[in-house]
Amino acid sequence: MDEDILVHLGIKVTKQRKIVMAILEEATQPLTADEIYEKVEDKDTINYSTVYRTLSTLSEKGAVSKAGEPGGKMYFQLKQHHHEHELECVECHKHITIEQCPLEAFSRILGKETGFVITEHNLQIKGICPDCAKRHK
Repeated sequence: MDEDILVHLGIKVTKQRKIVMAILEEATQPLTADEIYEKVEDKDTINYSTVYRTLSTLSEKGAVSKAGEPGGKMYFQLKQHHHEHELECVECHKHITIEQCPLEAFSRILGKETGFVITEHNLQIKGICPDCAKRHK
């Protein structure tokens, strides 16, 4: 687990937070607090309420995303703090990473105009790469 994420977000690094983060890193889909607790190998090091409080802290600080319905189960997933934007060829599915973030300035302006605190964004542009375009000529 990359403890730098916790440090960068100003979250104290504890054994319990490292356990929860490690479980979320290995997950292939969002998990509930119950599912995360079930995956804890040493129940003596962390209890369910600590898992739940840890998830709340990680969510408030932006380390994990939380989704669900009011009154229903909440699902947690580790946020990817390195974001990439990409071009994808719709024919051969080649991906090219866009090195500079074209949305940072727009996100700041949009936040000021709407009052939203923009926490994340994604951009995927699709088209036909030069190699595929040559095959169509």
